[in-house]
Amino acid sequence: MTTAATRTGFGAYLTLLSDRTALAFSVAGFVARLPVSMTGLSIVLLISLITGSYGQAGIVTACATLTGAVAAPWWGRRIDRLGQGRVLVIAALICNLSLTVLLITVLVGLPLWITCLAAVGVGLGYPSAGSAVRARWSHRLRDSPLLGTAFAFEAIVDEVVFIVGPVLATFVATSIHPALGLVSCVVLGLAGAFALAAQRGSQPPVADPADPVQVRPALSAGRLIPIVLACAALGMLFGGMEVVIVAFADAAGILPFAGFIVMAWAAGSLISAVITGAIAWRVTPARRFRIGAALLAASMVPLLFVQQPVVVALLLVLSGLAIAPTLIATVSVTQESVPGSRLTEALGWTSTGMAAGVAAGAAGLGQLIDHFGAPAGFLGAVGIGLLLVIAAVFVRDPARTTPLL
Repeated sequence: MTTAATRTGFGAYLTLLSDRTALAFSVAGFVARLPVSMTGLSIVLLISLITGSYGQAGIVTACATLTGAVAAPWWGRRIDRLGQGRVLVIAALICNLSLTVLLITVLVGLPLWITCLAAVGVGLGYPSAGSAVRARWSHRLRDSPLLGTAFAFEAIVDEVVFIVGPVLATFVATSIHPALGLVSCVVLGLAGAFALAAQRGSQPPVADPADPVQVRPALSAGRLIPIVLACAALGMLFGGMEVVIVAFADAAGILPFAGFIVMAWAAGSLISAVITGAIAWRVTPARRFRIGAALLAASMVPLLFVQQPVVVALLLVLSGLAIAPTLIATVSVTQESVPGSRLTEALGWTSTGMAAGVAAGAAGLGQLIDHFGAPAGFLGAVGIGLLLVIAAVFVRDPARTTPLL
């Protein structure tokens, strides 16, 4: 895509959408990413509806997300070296076959440790479509001023994912059968991964395997580690709140509407994502991240003082306004901090932080809720918000720092 026809403001989105090739891989990425917003919630719904335990649900979710945290950089490196096509297909098969096994273990009442083993397999192949699509945008636009808009557009897609996915998962699991949430994840995950993998013409080029002496540029510890730790704090908040919202809806007697409450959070983020992509920012990504993290943490506090589901949903809309700008800033500061040939791997490391945080947040707040009830979950979320603010302080703009690997 050339920059000759670049527009400003909201017109920049029209320029992006006029690129049919880019639109095609973004749509495929959307389908492939839907299970990201559905898998954890579907596991929580399945296990809580079958066994009545949120603690078990949190443990199983933690097994999947922790394994995904470890595997994400490895898959990112394989993608950068071998190309997205073959790697996305292999990962999708591992993830979704394991997800099928997990479903069976819960339905037939096998011991928890067997379900956790299946969850490990889910994590081993956890979707990396978001990183893959952002790497395609980065390659396609290179130094274009539209790259920031493209990252914002993908944040919008992410928010649509987190609006559509939870509602779909909650509806089929609570209205039809608890297993159908995970069944939907399998179908969508395989379809999206295969569709994205098939579009090989738009994937970033890979290193020439015939060149054994090709030097890989180094990643930087000082740049990447603070971003990964901050992403872990974000993940703790996201994973913990997913369990808290389900428990709150269950306690309020409106469990079938839990997905709509999650959707309210995502809706606020969607609004801010659209606005963020239309702004020509003069504030650096690292500073935007610190401001967004502080606002997101502060938005948890009012949830301690309300019990009405409608009011909680409205407060989550306001809270969601801080999510997308923070996540977009995370991608931007990562993209500025690493070599382009290792961007997918670097985004894999940020996914590692996020996934580890999701696991810790889901398991920790799940246990808190089992022992002290749903209101204690909101108190735990406030504590996580404080950790997020502390972690965000250490995210800085690129500077000369120590090589990592």
